[in-house]
Amino acid sequence: MKSKLFLISLLFFLGCNVKNFDQSESRRIKWNQAKWIGYTKDNRLEKWSTRDFVRNQPPMDINTWQPTKEELKAVKRKAHPSVLLRKSFAVTKEIAFAEVAICGLGLYELHLNGNKVGDRVLDPAQTSYDKRAFFVRHNVTKLLKEKNGLGIMLGNGFYGQNIAFWPGLNYGKPRAIMVLNINYKDGTKEQIVTDKSWKAHNSPILFDNIFHGETYDARKEIQNWSASSYQDTAWNSVELMKAPTTNLIEQQLEPMRKIRKIVPVAILPAEKGWIIDMGKNMTGWLQIKVQEKEGTEIKMRFSEHLMPNKQNIDPASTGIHVTGNTQTDIYICKGDGEETWEPRFTYHGFQYVQIEGLEKKPTLDQFTGWLVHTDAERIGTFKCSDVQINKFYETSMLTIEDNIQGLLSDCPHRERCAWMGDAYVVAEAASFNFDLQRLWNKTADDMQTVLGVSKAHFKDSFPYDKRAPANVSVGKRLNLQARPDWGAATVMIPYFSYVYYGDTTIVKKSWNMMEGWMAYLDEKVQEKGIINGGYGDWCPPGGNPNMDTPPALTSTALYYQSLMAMQKMSILLNKAEAAVEYREKAQIVKDAFNDRFFKEDSNSYGSQTGNAFALHTNLVDDFKKQLVADNLSNLIMKDKEGHFTTGIFGHRALYSVLNDYGHSEVTQHLWEITDYPSLGFVTTAHNLSTWPELIANWDKSKRYYRNSFNHPMNSGFAASFHESLGGIRPDENYPGFKKFYLQPTFLEGLEWCEVSYKAPQGKIESNWKRKENKVVWSVTIPENSVAMVKLQMYNSKEIKLNNKKVKNNTFQLTSGKYVIIVKE
Repeated sequence: MKSKLFLISLLFFLGCNVKNFDQSESRRIKWNQAKWIGYTKDNRLEKWSTRDFVRNQPPMDINTWQPTKEELKAVKRKAHPSVLLRKSFAVTKEIAFAEVAICGLGLYELHLNGNKVGDRVLDPAQTSYDKRAFFVRHNVTKLLKEKNGLGIMLGNGFYGQNIAFWPGLNYGKPRAIMVLNINYKDGTKEQIVTDKSWKAHNSPILFDNIFHGETYDARKEIQNWSASSYQDTAWNSVELMKAPTTNLIEQQLEPMRKIRKIVPVAILPAEKGWIIDMGKNMTGWLQIKVQEKEGTEIKMRFSEHLMPNKQNIDPASTGIHVTGNTQTDIYICKGDGEETWEPRFTYHGFQYVQIEGLEKKPTLDQFTGWLVHTDAERIGTFKCSDVQINKFYETSMLTIEDNIQGLLSDCPHRERCAWMGDAYVVAEAASFNFDLQRLWNKTADDMQTVLGVSKAHFKDSFPYDKRAPANVSVGKRLNLQARPDWGAATVMIPYFSYVYYGDTTIVKKSWNMMEGWMAYLDEKVQEKGIINGGYGDWCPPGGNPNMDTPPALTSTALYYQSLMAMQKMSILLNKAEAAVEYREKAQIVKDAFNDRFFKEDSNSYGSQTGNAFALHTNLVDDFKKQLVADNLSNLIMKDKEGHFTTGIFGHRALYSVLNDYGHSEVTQHLWEITDYPSLGFVTTAHNLSTWPELIANWDKSKRYYRNSFNHPMNSGFAASFHESLGGIRPDENYPGFKKFYLQPTFLEGLEWCEVSYKAPQGKIESNWKRKENKVVWSVTIPENSVAMVKLQMYNSKEIKLNNKKVKNNTFQLTSGKYVIIVKE
């Protein structure tokens, strides 16, 4: 009997494994029969296929600019045509499973039987297309019929971007490769692929450029072009195209989607047309609903600001001086009643839209803004009793959201580049609030594709090295070899993903890159432990001429932080000798850093950033830490009369450092004021909804400076809302919040504060409120996690845990809900 049961169990086990094997086989994409196809015939008029390109360099204060005719001289640049590709086919048997795998470059839409497939937009994510390109999967099992039509619409995206900056950024004309795998219930299979049998036609999109916008002629729409019944005899055969890369891999990153609607708040009269105010600075596009005569040209121009007279948009801050023109969409009406339209292959960074061509004043319900970004899960929340502090958090989150565009971009309009320094500074704030594990994995892979591809930076003396990445981690606009501070992201992005998400995979696959970068710094860059070079503490108030911290300080601090991260990751990978070497090098750097930058007479590193960043990266000797923090307080409140001077590195650290060392009253002051320079100057005095590239002393009666007003690097400080006000901090020795710290600052002036974070182990909550002379603090610790509570500012006699006295002001809690009462 036992033998019979064993045999039945074995057969069941083998059957299950055969089934699983078959399923995995059906998911394996075989590309050998598929061809890259496209269509290069161009029947567009020059009027529509080109845009003027005007590149000039006005001063930061554009109010002082008096351009010459030469500076405003325009040249015309032509976009590659957007095309339609189609094929009809029949299905004669019952389908078990059907799936499309497709890569359409630069961007694509997949259509089947007359309808778009799925809700992905701006697909696939940007890569360095000569090194790798992404394909994506679509389950079409329920969409297939007996007779079917497949269609692909192609746009330029970043692959065919040949207008902004310079044409050399172009990889080529749009092209696609696709496989449709059909598994029938009788066990047979069939494959439909892109090949010479497909037909092609120009699309109704007359112009598309990811930076400049889109022109769509609704009169040229082809009804049911992807339906099986459509007669394509007048269409031409497709052209076989060269493969952009041999490395075609599946996109693991979440897709771009229309995340939520943004409802406009006002329509203002303009010198030409009308101005639509979206109420906030957003990334995405405008959907319009109009009813106009056939051939009516509706022109939409996008900006972050208005001219001082409020009668026109001011496009200066969106990078017109480098990209060559204003972000502009044009819709040409077909004139058969109400028409609804939105672009497919472009996006914009904007708050205002100047719209021309409408017969009469529009109404608000004719317009919908769509916030578009990578659909990463929101995992963090923050809210407190202070309206202005909440505004700082909301501004930080919107700035991050606006720049999660298949990568972490520096801004959503002007450059759209994955600058590595920007990613480093905002990584922790972003990771507290969004599940970016897949984004950081893509970022690490992107960085590996740009190793050794750029010349050494002319502003540093450091040589070219094949182990060094570019300053920008993807694309062709790489901006030379990474300078030593920006290049720290090579190590720190994988490390942050490891610490916050417990991601060991990113460490393993990035190890050679990280080890190579650190060896390059050690061999060719550092001098006796010091790194003399880099961009420095970028964009302090008023701009880089006001930088008061030497780049050597921040670059060396980042070198030290990277060495310590490498030591911990070496232990993870069982590389004991490497761990010892990195720790020993770190000690040498720490000693050199303090010999070079620490001033004994003032207990200072010479600036607000010097003090804050040295404390943040743990470069200060333990017995000096409080003294350095005290000096930091004095530098702010006395030397600078209560204002900060920090750039992106110092500001990331500033508030958590002040709070940790008993100077939360300084944080409170900095978060209360609204004069220049301050956060309140941005959000209250100027009512801006995203953080600008830098805080300048803008005059409301004049044009804003030409710098970007949507830069996530300035959201880095927002980590303090979780790590300081909520007190939720990772323990770097136990990644993924298996163990973590609870070290809150009960900020003066706040009545309550509520913070949550969905860690890999589960949801962590830290909510506190003031009640009479006590703080009642409720915490939730998820299963399989341990929290170390640290209340060093309080005597243990002032603390009760679940209404019981504690022995120490530092104690450990396992999973569960707790109420901690602290007497103030």
